[in-house]
Amino acid sequence: MSRSKHINELIASRRALLGGMVGLPLLNLAGCATATQGGDAASGSASANFTSVPPTNADTVSLPPGYSWRKLIAWGDALFDTVSPVFDPNTLTRAEQEQRFGQNNDMLALFAAEYAFPPPRNQDRMILCANNEYTSSSLAFPGVRTPSEFTAEQVAALYAAVGVSVVEVERTGQGWHALRNPAPGQGRNRRITPFTPVTFSGPAANHPWIAQGAAVTNEAEPGAPANTVACGTGANCAGGLTPWGTYLTAEENFDGLFVGSDRAQAMRDARQDDSYALDSASFGYPSYYEPFSSSLAPRQFQVSENPYGPSLYGWVVEIDPYDPNSTPKKRTALGRKKQECATTALTRDGRVAVYMGDDQRNEYVYKFVTDGRFNPSDRAANMDLLDHGKLYCAQFHEDGGVWLHITAEAANAAAAAQDSPIRFRDQGDVLMRVREAARLMGATPMDRPEDVEAVCDANWRGLGPVLIACTNNSERGFERPGNPRRESERPNSAQSNLAGHVLRIDEAGGDCGAERFTWDIFAMGGDPNAETLTTTTRGGMPAHISTKIDGVETVSGDKFACPDNLFIDSTHRVWIATDGNDGVFADCNDTIMVAPGQAEGPRPIKRFLVGPPGAEICGPLMTPDERAFLCAIQHPGANDVAGAEFSVSRWSGAPVPSHFPDGGESWPRSAVVVITRDDGGRIGD
Repeated sequence: MSRSKHINELIASRRALLGGMVGLPLLNLAGCATATQGGDAASGSASANFTSVPPTNADTVSLPPGYSWRKLIAWGDALFDTVSPVFDPNTLTRAEQEQRFGQNNDMLALFAAEYAFPPPRNQDRMILCANNEYTSSSLAFPGVRTPSEFTAEQVAALYAAVGVSVVEVERTGQGWHALRNPAPGQGRNRRITPFTPVTFSGPAANHPWIAQGAAVTNEAEPGAPANTVACGTGANCAGGLTPWGTYLTAEENFDGLFVGSDRAQAMRDARQDDSYALDSASFGYPSYYEPFSSSLAPRQFQVSENPYGPSLYGWVVEIDPYDPNSTPKKRTALGRKKQECATTALTRDGRVAVYMGDDQRNEYVYKFVTDGRFNPSDRAANMDLLDHGKLYCAQFHEDGGVWLHITAEAANAAAAAQDSPIRFRDQGDVLMRVREAARLMGATPMDRPEDVEAVCDANWRGLGPVLIACTNNSERGFERPGNPRRESERPNSAQSNLAGHVLRIDEAGGDCGAERFTWDIFAMGGDPNAETLTTTTRGGMPAHISTKIDGVETVSGDKFACPDNLFIDSTHRVWIATDGNDGVFADCNDTIMVAPGQAEGPRPIKRFLVGPPGAEICGPLMTPDERAFLCAIQHPGANDVAGAEFSVSRWSGAPVPSHFPDGGESWPRSAVVVITRDDGGRIGD
C-alpha cells in the first residue's frame, strides 16, 4: 500500500481544481427532491438574517439583538427528588453526583418523548442526552484551599461527574425547562458514569486486554450483573443519534481517566508486549494532570493496579434513552480511538453509515457501514445493527479519495509490504488497535478531525456532502504540515494550522455507502478582513490567519478559529462551534459561527453567539421546529481573558475568572443554554 499522505501534501497539485470548487453550494437545491432533517430546505433564506455579535470577552452569553438565552440545566442540578434541589459543590459525594447533572457538558442530542420515525417536528416534551466529557478539580469544591486537602471521596465524586446525563425537558409558556423525576428508574432521567455496568459487543468484545481490564474493574466495583463490566463510560466528547432512537456517545481523551506513573511495574510488564507499548504511546496513558495524589483515584483507574484499564475506553457507546434500565453497549465493531463523534446517515440501500473523527493531531477519519438495513417499522430489529459491518479509513488523493476497508488481512499485508513487525491476530485485534491498522494501510493524517456531519434528508438518507471540522494543528515542519497552506510571506515554508478549517467531501453517487469521494475546502478559519497574513496569539505565537486557498477566498465576514462541532439546519446553514478561538483571537471568547451552505463564492460567515471566558462552546443543535437553539457552555472560567489557566492560578489564590451562569459572586458551572428569538420565530431567519 502507498505511504500515508498528509492533506497539505495534496494541495499543491490541486490548485487548478480548488479555484473552481471552494465556493460551491452544499447541494443544488433546485435539483434536490427531498428536504433536510427538521423542515423544508427551500422555505428559509440561505443567509443568516441577524446582526453579527461583535468580538467580546464578556462573562455571559452574548447574542444578536432580538435573541435571549436562559439556563436549561447546569452541573449539579438535581435530576431526582431524592436529592436536594439546592446544589452545594463543597459537600458533593459520589452517590449524590450520580443523581445530579454532570460536569463539563459537551455534545447534546434531543429525542422525541416517544419514539417515531421519521422524528416528529412539533414536540413540547423531549429527552435530552448530554455528554459530560471530563472533570475539572480546579472548578470543583470551591472550599478546598490546596490540592493536598482533596479526599478520596471527593475524587470519586469527580469521576462520577463524567459520562452522560439523560434528562427529560419540557416546553411551557415560560419556555424550555428540565424536569426532575421522583427517583432513579421512575421516569427517563439517568446518569451513566465510569462506574455504570455496560456490555461489550462486536468482534473485539472478548479481546484479552478487555478481559484483564474488566477483571480488575469488577473487583473494584463488586455487584455488576453477569456479563457486564462496571466501567461505564468516560471522556465523552461528541457522538450521534441513530434513526432507531438510540444515543451514540464517543469516548475521546480517555487517557485522562488514568493516573499513576508509566514506570509502574505493572506498566513495564505490560509493555513487554510490543502491541501494548505502541498503544500506550499512541494514546498517551496515563496522562491525568490533576494536582492531587494519584493514590486517591479509584483503584481501577490506577495503572499500577490496572494497566489494561485503558482498553475499556475509546469506544462508541450505544444508549437507549427511552429505557432507564437498559444496559449501555460498547460497539467494538466501530473501532477504538479518541472518538470525537459517531454521526449517522442512511445509505441509498438502507444501511447505516457512521462517520467518526479521531481527535488527535495527524490521526484519521473513519466510516462504518452496517451489513444490515434499517427497519423503520421495527425498532427492536435495529438494536444490534452496529455489531456487524465494514469499517473504513479515509485516504485523500490529489483528485479525490477512497475509503479503505480495514481488515486483519489488509492490515497485515500492508505491514508485510513495509517490513513492519506489527501484526494483528484477528479482526478483534484490528479494532482494538485500529489506529495502527489505518496508519499501515495508508490513511491520510489530518488536522485533529473532530465533528463529521452528513447532509441528510427528512428520512435520514445521506445526500452525499459531508463536512469535517479540522480544529487545528500546532505542529509545524517541512515533512508534513498539518493543513491546507494559507497565504504566507514564506510560501515554501512549513506552517502550523492554529486556526483550523472545515473540509467537505462528496460521496460518490450521493451515497454514504460509497467507497470513493471527492473533496475540497468548505471554509478556512482565520480573518478574511485581516491586513496582514499573520497575527500574534495571546500566547505570543504567530498564527497564519489568511482564509484564502491559492488566492481564492473561502469566506467573508467575521473572523473565527478552531472549528469543533457542526450543526446543519433545514436551510443548509452550517452552525460552527469553536474550541480555542480566544487562543488565536484574544479579543473574542469561543463562539458559534453561521455560514450558508448554499452560498456560492466566498461564504458569508457571521458570529451568532459568544460564550463566557474560558468556556468552550459545544453541541450546537435546534429543537425540531427550529425555534430554539441549544448549546453547551463547557468549563466556564477554565482560563481568564489573558489566558492564565485557573488549574494553576487557583492554588496561588487567584479569583475565579467567571461566574457563569448564575452571575454575582457565584461559582462557575458548565451549563446547557437555550436561545430563542424574542418574537418566537425560527432561529437564524
